[in-house]
Amino acid sequence: FWLKLKCHNFEYMANQPMPSSHVSSVGIHITMKPRLLLFCLLSASCGRSLASSEVEAWDVAATIYSDSFCMERYTDLLLMQDTCYSSGTYSNSSVAFKVHIVGYGYKGQDWIVDFQEFSDNCITPLSSTSSLVVGDCVGLMGRFRSTLSVKFRSDKCNEEEQSCSNMAAGQQLFYAEADCQGEEMTELTRYVPLQGECLMMRDGGSQSFVMSTSDNKTTIARTDYPGNTACSTLVETVEYTIREQCYSLFSSQTPMSFKWVVHQAASTVNGSPWTRTSRAVLAAVFLISSARW
Repeated sequence: FWLKLKCHNFEYMANQPMPSSHVSSVGIHITMKPRLLLFCLLSASCGRSLASSEVEAWDVAATIYSDSFCMERYTDLLLMQDTCYSSGTYSNSSVAFKVHIVGYGYKGQDWIVDFQEFSDNCITPLSSTSSLVVGDCVGLMGRFRSTLSVKFRSDKCNEEEQSCSNMAAGQQLFYAEADCQGEEMTELTRYVPLQGECLMMRDGGSQSFVMSTSDNKTTIARTDYPGNTACSTLVETVEYTIREQCYSLFSSQTPMSFKWVVHQAASTVNGSPWTRTSRAVLAAVFLISSARW
């Protein structure tokens, strides 16, 4: 009687003692016996697909206002930390900006977000860093003010207990060898948001990324705006379709290949009828199985 189940990106089997874990392109594989399977079934993370990679991060939600008292709502932004965003829509003086959380509300203290504007692709600062308190009405860019909040991006995020981020993120992975083999060059790993946000490029242009899913296949549409820092549709654009495959890069130097992975957090709600019922039924089945084992 052999058991096999996907749980929290692990694959469990009941025919061997626990070996060392190893990482593959579809997840991390270890083994476990039926009684430990019960623990998996009762956990909130049970049942995830091996193909869906997990990335946990804090995102910054910014509500933008056009007045000085944060009364007249202009738009909402969901920002990925340390990503170089175009500021063309909001400022006439800067080209780009980025945010980074530096205070995490430890023991009742304020959450703090560092904000900085740049004159290029986030290399040359245009101003000193502003440390903004989450929840306050603060100056942001140009004439705009904002209130900030933080959102947790994770499959483990519970909407009844915390504010969850629904940001889809693309991760570009580089490899030392061809065909996405060999050592993963983690120092080159890049993350981008996939909701069409306008991001800065190195050559003074801008670009956006949008995720789409069709026939159970996920693709990323990348649009470049050469020579334009605000993703303006008035300029000639260059479009690419990024698929779930390995791409060749250099033939005689590293990195030789790269690929993209899409991460889309699916937050949960405690007490979901499906989650609660299915978990209880599966737990009962394995209780019986383990008793007979």
